[in-house]
Amino acid sequence: MSAARSPRSGRAGRTDPLAWRRAEPAPLMLLKGPEDHAARWVTDRVTQALRERHGQLEIHRLRAGEYQAGQLATAASPSLFAEPTLITVEGLEAMNDAFLEDALRLVQQGPGADDVTLVLRHTGGNRGKKLLEAVAQAGTVVECVPLKKDEERLAFVQAEFRDRRRRIDEEAARALIRATGASLTELAAACAQLVDDTEGVVTVETVDTYYSGRVEATSFAVADAALEGQAARAVSLVRHAMATGVHPVMITAALALKARQVARMIDARRPAAELPSLLGVAPFQVRYIQQAARHWTAAGIAQAVEWIAQADAEAKGASRNPEFAVERAVIRVATAVSR
Repeated sequence: MSAARSPRSGRAGRTDPLAWRRAEPAPLMLLKGPEDHAARWVTDRVTQALRERHGQLEIHRLRAGEYQAGQLATAASPSLFAEPTLITVEGLEAMNDAFLEDALRLVQQGPGADDVTLVLRHTGGNRGKKLLEAVAQAGTVVECVPLKKDEERLAFVQAEFRDRRRRIDEEAARALIRATGASLTELAAACAQLVDDTEGVVTVETVDTYYSGRVEATSFAVADAALEGQAARAVSLVRHAMATGVHPVMITAALALKARQVARMIDARRPAAELPSLLGVAPFQVRYIQQAARHWTAAGIAQAVEWIAQADAEAKGASRNPEFAVERAVIRVATAVSR
């Protein structure tokens, strides 16, 4: 990490939240931001690239909050067998004074070895601001930010498949996002599973096969299908859900939530930027609620809410056959679309 090898200062991801996928190894790197998956991905990429380049690699892993004076200098010193060195430091947001002092010295003076790579991780906050500024001047900053928009998550899924020389339909990708939730780690794992377990283009049917048994996916998949008037699909999903252990109350809860969101959307007279707050959802979810709301009138969704409330009461003990009560509500809602 000598001055001769220092890269031109850069900031990956300032405007593109997926720019971290293009990050290349540099002698001094700061992974800045709260997205753990992005930081792990970049660290793994750097580690793999250095091993491919050099064959052997000496790795030191430190935590800035538990740091003891002199550890950085020791790790950056030439190894006995002259192997290249990778130093990763986690938890800069909680760094102690000893680390701050040693890290500033190392960044400003260089470690004295040309084959040292230093990767620092800071999840956020103002701790160590002087060090962060020094690293930004001398090295490369990779922004590890959460993906908040629908299109950003879609681009992430498509990139995961493209990296593995596979393709996923756009609607299948959107279904996978809904099924796995907000965690990029879970979303990446789901992409890897589908690539490993399937062949050809991944479709919506493929995603349903693998993820309709999950509680968080199944209950909301039932609600989505019912509120969009897909009666046959809704019935199939609700039967599969209850057969695989999803409690009827989970399904009525999802139906009630979706119905309330549709009702709010129908009544909404707000700018688009205010809809996520009004509906209580992430921005990328607004589009799905808008699609469902097109099928409903105010009177129709009010009737659907009543049916769902009745089914919820029956699922919680008012009926001896809660499964039948929930399926009946799903059929009523799905066949009431556009009335």
